[in-house]
Amino acid sequence: MARWAKSSALVAVTAVAALVGTVAGLRPAEASAPSPLVQSSNQASSVPPSNCFWRGPAHSQGKYNAAFPDTAAVYWTAMFSLPAGSRLTLAGSYPHARYTSFNTYDASGVASDSINDVGITPAAGSTNPFQPGASRTDPQRSYSMSVLDQSPPVTRAANTLYAGISGQTTEVLIYRVYVPDQGSDLTGGVGLPQVSVTSADNSVLAGGKMCTAISASKSLPPSQSFPLSVYQAPRKQPGQPPTFPAQNPPTFWRSFNLGALVGCIYHASCGGAPALAPGQYSNLGNAYAVAMVNRGFGSVLVLHGKMPVTPPTYLQNQVAASRTQVRYWSLCQNESLATTKVSGCLYDEQVPADANGYYTIVTSFSKDRPSNATAACGVSWIPWPKKGDGTGHLDDGMLILRNMLSSPNFTSAIHDVTHPGTESAVMGDYLPTGQYTTKAAFQGLGCL
Repeated sequence: MARWAKSSALVAVTAVAALVGTVAGLRPAEASAPSPLVQSSNQASSVPPSNCFWRGPAHSQGKYNAAFPDTAAVYWTAMFSLPAGSRLTLAGSYPHARYTSFNTYDASGVASDSINDVGITPAAGSTNPFQPGASRTDPQRSYSMSVLDQSPPVTRAANTLYAGISGQTTEVLIYRVYVPDQGSDLTGGVGLPQVSVTSADNSVLAGGKMCTAISASKSLPPSQSFPLSVYQAPRKQPGQPPTFPAQNPPTFWRSFNLGALVGCIYHASCGGAPALAPGQYSNLGNAYAVAMVNRGFGSVLVLHGKMPVTPPTYLQNQVAASRTQVRYWSLCQNESLATTKVSGCLYDEQVPADANGYYTIVTSFSKDRPSNATAACGVSWIPWPKKGDGTGHLDDGMLILRNMLSSPNFTSAIHDVTHPGTESAVMGDYLPTGQYTTKAAFQGLGCL
């Protein structure tokens, strides 16, 4: 560090060094896993195309980059109207993947019900590979579940998803697969669930006749992005600096619902203890924390935090982990509520961490990426959105932190934040802290 003693970069380097903490002992992530959605051509060709019920696959590298998708997840969607007294049956196989779930939504993109992998009872003679200690490779992995046009009751029926919403005739269903195992296609190697409808008279339809009977849509669910005028109004408040609404250092807010989040970010008033309804077709298994960031504070943002214990799966682990803190963790750079586009993400297995679980992540434009922001140097990198917020504010970015299915024994997850403003107190080191700096200053640290 002595060579920087007379440099104006000294302050920035010192601050980053303090943020990073120890500069020894970092190890690469176990898998050094690439994005699981970067598949070979033969794998991609094996992915089932859209059919009359399922639309997709939708993911950040495809044609549909909206509703803040996670780059390690793939989505299939369906929109339909169930006739009175009928039910859908989904017959599928548990994917070879980190996680899978089914969520239903109202017309505003707020989740109304959900059932995830561990909540689905396997068919007779099959294994649920997501249960702790279960074999992840058991070939007998079938299940069957129902979808009803009813509101969720106090006492739920087994293997049943409730899609009924008062005043709404069209149901929206999203099927998710996170982190397909290495070598698997986007479905986790099992294809899409087969769908049939049983009418009130117990007649069963499948294929095109079923889709006609339930008025299945050929479209993807509508985007829930903010109209430009609605987005620009709080963004262009008079008297605010060009970096608004970002703060230095960055501040993360749990996303309870969109109204509260906008209040926290743009008006410094979150509304007390808001109801939990995040919107944007969010996953009920996830809890989210959001931070607005801006390159006006520095061309490179360094984030440091502690990684919760997650189950490694990408390299086709044989047995489901029994001791984890969250099922899945990711950090993503996005544009804004005006576009809801993702720029890039890292999930847990892609992030190098030291022996105590601490990581360092850098986010910047590609041209500003420090040469030592590599896994070999113990540093991860996420691309800053090329178009900023997507509406002309090129320095803007929007970080989204995901925690999925936190363990009851882990009390530092986003799920445990019950009031806006307590994120840091509740999560401690598991909430990233940030420091703005420059490319040259960070490169001056060398490998960590």
